[in-house]
Amino acid sequence: MQAHSAVKRYTLQAGGCAAIGMALCYISMALIFFGLVSIPTDIDVISRIRHIQQQYTLVAWGYGSGYLLFGVLLAVLLQALKQVLPDNQYVLAELADRFGAVWLMLMMAAGMTVLIGLDQVFKLLARDPLQAQALYHANNMLSHALGGGIELVGGLWCLLFSLTGLNQQVLSKALHRLGVLVGCLGILTVLHTLPYLKDAFGLLQMIWFARLGVALLRMQNSYA
Repeated sequence: MQAHSAVKRYTLQAGGCAAIGMALCYISMALIFFGLVSIPTDIDVISRIRHIQQQYTLVAWGYGSGYLLFGVLLAVLLQALKQVLPDNQYVLAELADRFGAVWLMLMMAAGMTVLIGLDQVFKLLARDPLQAQALYHANNMLSHALGGGIELVGGLWCLLFSLTGLNQQVLSKALHRLGVLVGCLGILTVLHTLPYLKDAFGLLQMIWFARLGVALLRMQNSYA
């Protein structure tokens, strides 16, 4: 019994740290792409590629933290959240876990796609700039589709987990109500022509991850 409690405590602790780390991934990506990486907006595509190549260390860290590290932390969080819900057979809990697993795969795939794609673009740039430009557009489209152009999968995961938490009365109602709002905003990004939906989803989900992490760290204290 004590061993089981210890495992549950460490799992919750890891999940809490992972959730806070995911919020930091959002902050890191925003700082890099909106602060540190300087790419003029009024230049052609070839010039944009060259600017990215010159600042590739920062760009790679931005995508690596925002997609690959985020995906690893999400895997840890998903495992921890299985310990949070007392009724793991509840249908919404199962659906939430499945959408969480799909989101994890999409984020990892998006990160690897954009990094490998940019490497190929840089290699192609010297000998065939037009092909490099075409590949750059294709890489952007594919990585954007996989990892953030539409936040449907992440929104469904957040919504279903939050509804499950409200139903089973675990963690705080305020946290789960925020999660419901975040999830709905993520689903609405299917209407990707509407302005600021994605920005609102990202900002509120960052806050939700931070609060979820704190809640899990507090919860693990009950198994001390």
